[in-house]
Amino acid sequence: MKVFDLHCDTLSELRYAENDGAPLDFRSNSLHLDLERMKAGDYLLQCMACYTNLGKEKKNLMAACMEMIDIFHRLLEAYPQELMQVKSAQDLRSLSKDGRIGMMLTVEEGGACLDDVRQLRNLYRLGVRMMTLTWNYENGLANPNIGPDEPETQKGLTQKGIEFLEEMERLHMILDVSHLGDAGFWDVVKYAKRPFAASHSNSRALCGHCRNLTDDMIRAMGERGGLIGLNYYGAFLDSAADRNHPVSRIRDMAEHARHIMDVGGEEILALGSDFDGITGELELNGAADMPLLAQGLEDAGFSQDQIE
Repeated sequence: MKVFDLHCDTLSELRYAENDGAPLDFRSNSLHLDLERMKAGDYLLQCMACYTNLGKEKKNLMAACMEMIDIFHRLLEAYPQELMQVKSAQDLRSLSKDGRIGMMLTVEEGGACLDDVRQLRNLYRLGVRMMTLTWNYENGLANPNIGPDEPETQKGLTQKGIEFLEEMERLHMILDVSHLGDAGFWDVVKYAKRPFAASHSNSRALCGHCRNLTDDMIRAMGERGGLIGLNYYGAFLDSAADRNHPVSRIRDMAEHARHIMDVGGEEILALGSDFDGITGELELNGAADMPLLAQGLEDAGFSQDQIE
């Protein structure tokens, strides 16, 4: 059962370890995701996010992003028989024939560009194919939903954010609305001419955290041909979650998957694990456990075609 995951934070964890003087071996390590775990989980492609923390990195955001892009390319050089970079639809189509696992660069926090569209273009040239406009901080592009309870309904995209959206579409870089405030989401619906994604978000109707998507949002994305990556974080899955001890259960993931498909259509549903960016008790404790999700979806009544 081939896995295509829209979001993980593994690059940032590799960067932290390297900068602390204790680099991790990507073949096998203590993270949620490494090469051996991806093989065990039957991965076809993993989107690797360059996550930067605007509250900590501040004006060093682009430098931090470049460090993660360097790690990404070193992984490709270290494992040329097992990994390949994906930059196009043609690359995707070649994966099943090639036998290697695809790796696609993404960025989580559009503030890394420091409001400079030239830096956006440079990221594209280096292979970045999807980017969120925000993470958990207001930046020069837009305002986020932080949560858990109060969505951002007043402040949407800035003029610079609209400029970035238009340039991303010109480049065919996918705009990612995960973390974006409600007002910003509806600005994207207003201005976007191409499909867009929510790489790691769930259903707000089932779990009221404002990082999740309302039914109206899911419906709008379905009408636009968008993708929603199912997030494995317990706080975004379980409406009764203890916010100090979130628990991620496969049965809750199946409920969110069913609801998203019912509202947005079967083609909208994707995976967005958020591996190495999530904490708490996880029934899926890493990439090797993906067969458990396939079995859980089958047990919940999903057809094999739907699971694929």
